[in-house]
Amino acid sequence: MVAKMKNERKDFWAGKNYAVVGVSEKKRKFGNAVFKELQKRGCKVFPVNQRLNLFEDQMCYNSLSEISESLDGVVIITSPEGAKKAIRECINLGIKKVWLYPGSKCEEAINLAKENEIQLIYKTCPLLYLEPVKFPHSLHRWIARIFGKL
Repeated sequence: MVAKMKNERKDFWAGKNYAVVGVSEKKRKFGNAVFKELQKRGCKVFPVNQRLNLFEDQMCYNSLSEISESLDGVVIITSPEGAKKAIRECINLGIKKVWLYPGSKCEEAINLAKENEIQLIYKTCPLLYLEPVKFPHSLHRWIARIFGKL
């Protein structure tokens, strides 16, 4: 089971095109950190927030359906209600890899994803597995390893 989870997490980051649902104009929000880390690693990243026109000098999409390129994965960092909406959109678009940030966790969204065979990761922070892992996430990862959570 642990090996399967490790492979799913590693496999999630094997692509090059990602959407981050939940980027924000507030600089210190977690979605922004995920967006920037993916860009630093050479990924093409699509910011999604219906309240923004631009994010980091890039067009910000109102929804996943506005993105014309295929996506290797979607990271959802929203309210639980926003997570349900984003999961429904992933289902409609045939997106099969989703990372749901722990603060976005919603049982209805999780069940929808599982019922529609989406490879869903939802019990851990995505930056713990985006190699190379940087501080402070490297510390969190080390602690998780000590307590058998990785």
